[in-house]
Amino acid sequence: MNGPSPDRFDDKAAVKGTMLRAHLSWAANRFGPEFEALKQGLSAPVAALLSRPVLPTDWVPFSALIELDRAIAAAAGQDPEETWLALGRHSAALNLTGVYKGFISGEPHRFFERMTVLHHQFQTFGRSAYERLGDSSGRIRIENTSAFSPVYCISGRGYYEEALRLLHAPGPIVVRHTACAADGAPACVFELAW
Repeated sequence: MNGPSPDRFDDKAAVKGTMLRAHLSWAANRFGPEFEALKQGLSAPVAALLSRPVLPTDWVPFSALIELDRAIAAAAGQDPEETWLALGRHSAALNLTGVYKGFISGEPHRFFERMTVLHHQFQTFGRSAYERLGDSSGRIRIENTSAFSPVYCISGRGYYEEALRLLHAPGPIVVRHTACAADGAPACVFELAW
């Protein structure tokens, strides 16, 4: 992506608490006790959300996740994209070996096909479609989305990379984000190869 892209949120856009919990876990591990100071700089609604335990099954405003991810990246003091990729990888590692380990099928095409069917159980916006491109490649398209953020797409790229590692894909694993709604494309597109 070239340059900063706009976020778009709506009142209905939400993600499952598992995502927020995974990102909080990464930040707590990275920052230790200093993590509490990071939370002080968040908006009042997001600080209020984080003042109570977030359950894996809770619906969390999409805008809150993006605000938290931007704050984590700023506190990390490195290239924000590297932090967002790490958040996505950590989310996959935590959730696909824990609460959602039943989703790991051992076969990448099957895993990504199942992910698209279950898309609406993890976020309230957009529609996911998966297309096999070859024996060891595929394409994910997130279409008709009412909300988007390049932050989410970058962490999504990290999630897909780690999912392929957990599936023991032979590699080399390559995940490219080739189109983004935040840049005006009709869909967010991820090209996967392993």
